Amino acid sequence: MTAPATAGAHSSPAGVKHPQGTKLEITAAMRTYYLPRPTGSDANDEPTEYQVNLQSTGWTGAKPSVVKDVKVHFDLSVFKNIATVRWINQGNRHPDTCVRSGDQLTCDLKDVELGASFSPFAVSVLPGAPKGPAGTLRITVTSANAPTVRRTTDIVVGAPRLTARQDKPLTGVKPGSEVPLTPAFGNKGDTDVDDDILVTVRATEATLRPQYRNCRYDKPVAPTKAECTFPGPLRVGAAYETDGPLTAVADATAMHGKLTYAVYRAHDRLDARYPGEQLPATAVRGTGAPLGLRPVDGGGAEFTTSAHWKAEMAGGDLAFDTDRIHDVQAVGFAIKGKVGEVVEVDVPWPRNFGDGDVRVTLPEGVSAAPAHPEEHPSEMTFCRPADGGARCPWGPHDTTLVVRIDKRVDGARGTVSAPSDPVVDPDQENNSAPVTVEYTD
Repeated sequence: MTAPATAGAHSSPAGVKHPQGTKLEITAAMRTYYLPRPTGSDANDEPTEYQVNLQSTGWTGAKPSVVKDVKVHFDLSVFKNIATVRWINQGNRHPDTCVRSGDQLTCDLKDVELGASFSPFAVSVLPGAPKGPAGTLRITVTSANAPTVRRTTDIVVGAPRLTARQDKPLTGVKPGSEVPLTPAFGNKGDTDVDDDILVTVRATEATLRPQYRNCRYDKPVAPTKAECTFPGPLRVGAAYETDGPLTAVADATAMHGKLTYAVYRAHDRLDARYPGEQLPATAVRGTGAPLGLRPVDGGGAEFTTSAHWKAEMAGGDLAFDTDRIHDVQAVGFAIKGKVGEVVEVDVPWPRNFGDGDVRVTLPEGVSAAPAHPEEHPSEMTFCRPADGGARCPWGPHDTTLVVRIDKRVDGARGTVSAPSDPVVDPDQENNSAPVTVEYTD
């Protein structure tokens, strides 16, 4: 359950015009709420929690208007004889947020400034409920100082079960080379998806090529996010893969990268309920021909569903390791503080470093200081003074170096280094990185 959240105020950027007056919008509420029929074969095969997102869109001067005394009303009569409302979210921080009386549910959100997100209920389908459209859920949002807002959701007994193909990881990829991803998805449910299909792609330690004009990208050059829309419907039993790859390029420093994709119903995308997850409508489009789909056999075990969200989304990924996974790379850091001060600093763990200690040579004017672990939480890991510097073991919650800044020495530098076997790691130069001092007085 998600308790209502009221965001704080912030100022309008200079030169940006906003609609005046107090207004409230429903920014996310399902167009279609699918109710999977129990199959007895999957404990997680049940409806998603119904979630509503609200946003204040009116402004008073340079600040967003506060919408007063917001109440969200749900007419639950559509569930009569087909489903049982399993719980009402009363919230953790806001007791008695939602109160039910018969078929009416009212959630009192108090005052909403920027926005609020909450899950008022979930349901269980009754045995024998007839498959197909069941009616309409009606939502009415009232407040003391903004116009009333209404929204409807179609209720359907039965559900799609979106699947995505799971790819085997790639090894030996050369940094800077292409990594092709071919998303594939299907529907193993008992109900068609009467909507377009949206595929989102996220690249880690790689960038995407902005190839296709039915895809939008977060940047015109070297994007890391893409959203591609394909015309529906997605029939029961159907499966498709893209007729060309979404091409990524491994970063020059990449070691362990991943291309992650998710499949959604285009107008009921799950991530639309989380601000910042979706690309804006103005996002740049690719310049090439549109990416298409071709049918494939989606009945195999490699086409899988995703946790509790089977009717809402499915996800897959293509992980890759480059041929530099044995290249130990130290990560530099800065010691910040005033002269005469004892400071604590996290020592970053070198990339691809296994067993052993990280060695720290301290900059001139800085000396190791006692750590006093007994005065800190037990899960903290500390470096120990050694050879005029320090040796730092791996810690599950970072490793802390305690030093004293004895005097100011402008330009002083130390090093952090990690040993490795030159036979398997021939690039020894990046086994060391600088340690600098930033004086705050």
